[in-house]
Amino acid sequence: MNMDLNADMKAYETVHDREALPINRDSPVPLHHQVRNYLLNCIERGELSPGQQLLQEREYAFRYGISLAPVRQAILDLVKEGYLYRVPGRGTFVREQKVEEKISILSSFSESMQAKGLHAVLRVVEQRVGIAPPTVKVKLETQDSKFVFLQRIALVEGKAIALLSSYLPARLVPGLETLDFNGRSLYRTLEERYGIVLARAESTIEVVRCLGNQSAVLGIPPGTPMLQVEGKTYDVTDQFVEFAQVLYRADRFLFTIESFRRDDRVLHLIGAPDREEGARYG
Repeated sequence: MNMDLNADMKAYETVHDREALPINRDSPVPLHHQVRNYLLNCIERGELSPGQQLLQEREYAFRYGISLAPVRQAILDLVKEGYLYRVPGRGTFVREQKVEEKISILSSFSESMQAKGLHAVLRVVEQRVGIAPPTVKVKLETQDSKFVFLQRIALVEGKAIALLSSYLPARLVPGLETLDFNGRSLYRTLEERYGIVLARAESTIEVVRCLGNQSAVLGIPPGTPMLQVEGKTYDVTDQFVEFAQVLYRADRFLFTIESFRRDDRVLHLIGAPDREEGARYG
């Protein structure tokens, strides 16, 4: 570090009364990782709040008394990890906290969110009786030709976080297409109105790209990575009841897995970080 930079830093500290920052040049921990940990701690403590803009990289380097390279790497790491996001021409911002979600396959989406202290609102996008598209038909374990299609968007604090789509054999749920599901639980309705008690579900999880029609509903650019949970739900008689697809915004959800040993079997409970809802949402 040259004399001019030393003088500049002293002047900066005098003017801004800079606090000592936990950057240790003698530590075996790489500088960029130290910076990353410091910024992450600021986010977790609420010192950097969602939507807040970070200082420019040069300002952090100035504060830490280090070169730009480790600061830039630290910020890039946090962007990749989903804690920060960049806006070209504007800067780097703190991303809204992700919701950790356990995929409790047979739970209500809204109830799952409420358990996490979040108020999720479900709004109907489309609701009708019709024929399932070929891409869905091949996944259905039934010879039924007509299905009730229910698509809803999940909102938290007015922002779309997930898109829920369900296909149910029309013969099992006569009149379901006429009911108001804005804020109403599908699974509770199945049990209370039709006597259908769900007991088992099979699901798959994968990363997909948001399609044009989905992006319009979710308010995100086409091609945005999404977490997709697809599966089939069965009642207590092992009758097929529903094919469901839930698209989660990947920047808002984090899934977790818990495993339990039962005799000679290992049972898995898949979840997501306090985000919006479980894997099967009614």
